[in-house]
Amino acid sequence: MGGRLPGRAAELQVLAEAVGAAGVGRGRVIVLSGEAGIGKTTLLRYAGDLGRAAGMCVLRANASVLEREFAFGVARQLLPDLDGAVLKARVEDPFEAVQALFSGIREIASAGPALLVVDDLQWADAASLRFLNYVATRIGTLPVTVLAGRRLDDTEGEPLVAELTARADQVWVAPLDVGDVAELAGRAFGQEVDDGFARACHAAGGGNPFLVTQALAVLQERGVRPTGDAIPDVTSATSQAVVDCTASRLRTVDGALELAQALTVTGDHGSLELAVEVAGLTTDRAASALDALLRGRMVKYEQDEIVFVHSIIASAVAATLNPLRTRALHVTAAEFCHRHFLSTERIAAHLLQAGPPREDWQVDVLTEAAEGSHRVGAFESAATLLRHALSAPRLPDGRRLRLRAGLGAALIVDDTAAARETLAELLPLTSGDLYAQVASDLLLATLNTQGFSAGTTVVGAVIDTVAGHDLAAVLPLIARSMGAGWLSDSPVRAVLDQVETVADAHPHGLAIVCAARAQLAGEIASDAEAGAVQAARALDLFWGAGEPEAADMHIQYGAIQGLLTAERFDDVLAWTARAEELAARRGWPVVLRGTAWVRFMCALLAGHTDDALAAARVVEGPPATPGSGRPIFHVGGFVAGALLAAGRLDEAEEALGALASGELRSTDQFVVAGTRAGLRLAQNRWEEALADALMCGRLLPAPVDNPLVLPWRSLGALAAHGLGDVEQARRLADDELRPARRWGTPHTLGVALSAAGIVHGDTALLREAVDLTRGTPARSALVRALLALDEPDGLAEALRIAEQYGMGLFVPALREALRAHGRRPGTRPATALTRGEQAVADLAARGLTNAAISGRLHLAPRTVEQHLTRTYRKLGIAGRTELASALRTAQRR
Repeated sequence: MGGRLPGRAAELQVLAEAVGAAGVGRGRVIVLSGEAGIGKTTLLRYAGDLGRAAGMCVLRANASVLEREFAFGVARQLLPDLDGAVLKARVEDPFEAVQALFSGIREIASAGPALLVVDDLQWADAASLRFLNYVATRIGTLPVTVLAGRRLDDTEGEPLVAELTARADQVWVAPLDVGDVAELAGRAFGQEVDDGFARACHAAGGGNPFLVTQALAVLQERGVRPTGDAIPDVTSATSQAVVDCTASRLRTVDGALELAQALTVTGDHGSLELAVEVAGLTTDRAASALDALLRGRMVKYEQDEIVFVHSIIASAVAATLNPLRTRALHVTAAEFCHRHFLSTERIAAHLLQAGPPREDWQVDVLTEAAEGSHRVGAFESAATLLRHALSAPRLPDGRRLRLRAGLGAALIVDDTAAARETLAELLPLTSGDLYAQVASDLLLATLNTQGFSAGTTVVGAVIDTVAGHDLAAVLPLIARSMGAGWLSDSPVRAVLDQVETVADAHPHGLAIVCAARAQLAGEIASDAEAGAVQAARALDLFWGAGEPEAADMHIQYGAIQGLLTAERFDDVLAWTARAEELAARRGWPVVLRGTAWVRFMCALLAGHTDDALAAARVVEGPPATPGSGRPIFHVGGFVAGALLAAGRLDEAEEALGALASGELRSTDQFVVAGTRAGLRLAQNRWEEALADALMCGRLLPAPVDNPLVLPWRSLGALAAHGLGDVEQARRLADDELRPARRWGTPHTLGVALSAAGIVHGDTALLREAVDLTRGTPARSALVRALLALDEPDGLAEALRIAEQYGMGLFVPALREALRAHGRRPGTRPATALTRGEQAVADLAARGLTNAAISGRLHLAPRTVEQHLTRTYRKLGIAGRTELASALRTAQRR
């Protein structure tokens, strides 16, 4: 096969290696880059033939300008059997449809190696490009290779193409050299060609294989022979001459130019019947015109469709059309597709090229296509279609408002600031159900750009108006704000009883009400037991209604917060694992970040600092989607907080970065303020610690009174105590102890009792804290209380717990206190494993793989590896084969 492609030995070698690597399970991404006509399509076809010969499943797609706004147009060509599944996806972010497609690829790959071939990548729709990038990031886990070709002159300013290219091995397809052109010319003329003739052909076509081949065809038609005498003739056969010759040849046959022009409008995947309709030809004229195009090697049959042999020929034909004529032909195509009930996407694709819509049905089609794109997460396409619909010169005011509302919703992912501006401007102009819709979308845009406190303000501003029109419309507003806003600081509390009467109007209505009650109970520290009951009921109802969608996962957040503040950690982790499994399977990165926040809180409160740090890094990871603004949970201070708990103070300071000093004004930064206060306490910087604790209190909304959210008054009391300000220390400690007693959970009350016991010098409070927390998951509160109580046996107990669970913040003080009592602090045995290490080691000893352990314990693969590496070092063994025996020996000690 290489002999038929002169000058392409290096490229063919790369493609052959890539196909071979996929065959043994090593996937790659390769992008062929070069100018039009350089031979990318031929090389991709060669690779596809290689793959089929090797028994691989070869999936192929060709992007086109006309289909650039099709939602997942290229992806659907690759996986046509999944078209229905993608169209049925209903998501709030663009990843559910992507995950459905990826699952299709994974299923195909489970049966054997697969090759994904995409030509003209520069014209692919944004949703498909996002899908290809998603595949590219996981290519190492599957026997799948992605091969794509892109034209360099059409990819400027396309970030998703650039992103895929950056992940790929890029192969630059260069022009042919003179020797290669001589070989092509020799084949065309059936004889050896003169060296000067070959050089002239190379210059005429610029070494571009397609243009050289076309120039040779022109010369043959003129009767030129490949000798030195023909060099002047070759010079005239430039690329522009080839284009001009194409147009003139079309004009010699009646109807050929009209049919060719229609084909440039209908696109590669349009039917011949449509092209004939657009051209306005009779059946006889169309038949003779098509015959002329086929004989002239301008078009060909490909999978029962008529397509141009090359995009350069299509461009040459398109150059014969003026813009007005092009628009008119697209109008004709759209009308034909509409009359024959073809797909909404295809009609809309023509309407986008046909100028502003003039008729109601055209606006209807564009709107329907935009809604379909939005449903599957193709928000860029939805925005483009809605903008075009809005260009209609005559639109009723109500229709224009709804279109603008849809545009605002479509912009939330890719231009959240613009979405918020658009929706905020629209809200006062709307009423009824449209008001509720715009308010809900504005809430999401606000959460993504300004954080949850600003989102709470939006809820407070609109909820009364929505309730006055349609009480049931309040339910999705409450659901969207749960877990991402302060319900206690909004009118939600006042309307819950009313909303409960219409809960049946929403599929998760009663679950929303119960989850809201649970979250509210935790925020205002009213009744821990009642809050936990409401949370459990909400989760039972939520999951009992069937597998939830991404847009509904806010309900889970609200209920989980109710359980978390009630310190039902085992229940929290069980429900979180269920959400994680679903989110990982269906590709919901924002949900996964939310579950990581839950794991962080559970681990930190229970004293598992290694697990807390691993979860914190996920929480503060990079934004999940381009242009989506900061994620809801990304408010900072989590990684620093975990490092602080581990006693790694310098690293905690570094993790705070620019937020390590200065005034914090954003209400979303209360975690940062609290972390800073704790860090300054550990550094004995009392004045700064007190200032940061009080700043944390100012940033928290007044109704939020549960110390578990952040015990800022206890931090402030200890800082004031360090400064010698007895009055302020006791006032802050007492103010914390009252809601903590009302709430009554071990960690919350234990921390408050310890602070109060220290500043009041009251050992009875400290003993109460110890008794309350001993034997519970509130280990960090127990260690804190035992340290404050300062009794030798208690200190030894606290040191064992702190060392076992990695609570390095307390270890130096505990050791010093024991020495002051004349006790020699025990050295922690090298074999003492943390709880996380023990859990991983036990599963590994039972024969589970790292991947299986990762799935069972919901840990990142890297975390599993780190736990095992530390375990091997502590136990003094070389690896997994010695693990079971070493664990038994360590337990006997």
